[in-house]
Amino acid sequence: PCEGDIVAQQIHEVIARARNGDMQAFRQLVDTHQEYAYRVAFRLLANHDDARDVVQESFIRVWKNLPRFDDRSKFTTWLYKIVVHLCYDDLRSAYKRYKSDADCRDRSWEQLPSQEENIDVDAIEHYRRLSAGLKPRQQVVFILRDLEDLDLQEIAAILKISVGAVKSNLYYARLNIR
Repeated sequence: PCEGDIVAQQIHEVIARARNGDMQAFRQLVDTHQEYAYRVAFRLLANHDDARDVVQESFIRVWKNLPRFDDRSKFTTWLYKIVVHLCYDDLRSAYKRYKSDADCRDRSWEQLPSQEENIDVDAIEHYRRLSAGLKPRQQVVFILRDLEDLDLQEIAAILKISVGAVKSNLYYARLNIR
């Protein structure tokens, strides 16, 4: 969905150039994929600064690990796996705070983006309120499936869990949100 400037067949050529130290090629990867990576991070974390930090750290990890990228894999799946795992770490910490701090339940999530951003602030705020008590994996599965419209197999690959576990987490997330 976010191939943008880089046609799908050219992705691997750009990756090969970036592996060889071509910063312009790496910049092209970043420019092409950062908006979607940000959207995923923001939907998971509901905080601009945290989402930006995750996206920045994600691309640092991409750069460091580009030599190990498997060319048979889909680049976007690999990138979003990195983004989701970084967000997942943040969500686990927030979930632990939520469970241990009753005051957290009454606070609204940190400042959301202004209306100038390309993100539906009201929907994000509504989702965060409804899902505050979900387990982190349920949140991630719900966002990737119902908000990002990824298929079950891709979610399973990103989270390194079975398709059955994705279905189960999605079921319980939807049940708890209802």
